[in-house]
Amino acid sequence: MDRERPTPLALLALMAAIAGCGTVASGVHPAPSGGLAPRSAAAIDELPGSGSHPGPVVENPDGTPALLLAFLGPDESAAPALVATPPNRADTSAHGSPPRASALANGLYNPMPGGVMAGYRGDTGLDIAGNRLPVYAIATGTLDYSEPGHTLWTGPGDTANTVRLKLDEPLPFGGRQITHVWYAHLSELRYQQAEGADPRISIQAGEQLGISGVANGSPHLHLGLLLDNVVSQRWGSYLLEDEIREVLGGFRHRQRLP
Repeated sequence: MDRERPTPLALLALMAAIAGCGTVASGVHPAPSGGLAPRSAAAIDELPGSGSHPGPVVENPDGTPALLLAFLGPDESAAPALVATPPNRADTSAHGSPPRASALANGLYNPMPGGVMAGYRGDTGLDIAGNRLPVYAIATGTLDYSEPGHTLWTGPGDTANTVRLKLDEPLPFGGRQITHVWYAHLSELRYQQAEGADPRISIQAGEQLGISGVANGSPHLHLGLLLDNVVSQRWGSYLLEDEIREVLGGFRHRQRLP
């Protein structure tokens, strides 16, 4: 099963957090050393694509939100959108051509325009903060699946839809090949395809795959780049957060996608 697995660095940080704080919510990524302090729920009201709070903010005992967005810059804030996933569509012929993203400077397509590079270095993928923003294919490929599941984040407030895209043309990276792209925490899916279905749906570069959602109280997309046709996401089979930013064009942490 595909899932976000904790890195050794994250496990050490989590153990330190438990020792220092007493309790840590399951799956909360610890803030990196020297990171920005979390802000109160009252300060979280305007993430790209968001409006007012539609639901409660998950908070720690000290009143600070247990959000990935604690790692954003002082000019960024957010409100989680806890929404039900509407019916998904597998037949696009009745709905016209899907929306498309623009190409980035390096030729790949923008995965989530307007999103902010968040998360922390060494994470098992790139977290892009944004509230219910359209999510797009970074390159042409074929769906392995587009359905609920394939993630550990399945709590009451999580939007547990995921997409795995097998690239038609693998992307070279340091002597290896990026063969699959994994999108997690979507609130809506444009296509509904179960794992193992035949035939599979072909996806064009820049084609919309769905809408971003929420995991652990944090509105964001988790983007994973998997290597050498290994899709189990074991250690060493995927790129880390800073490596994915480099693949997308050298974006900086807390930088907004165009």
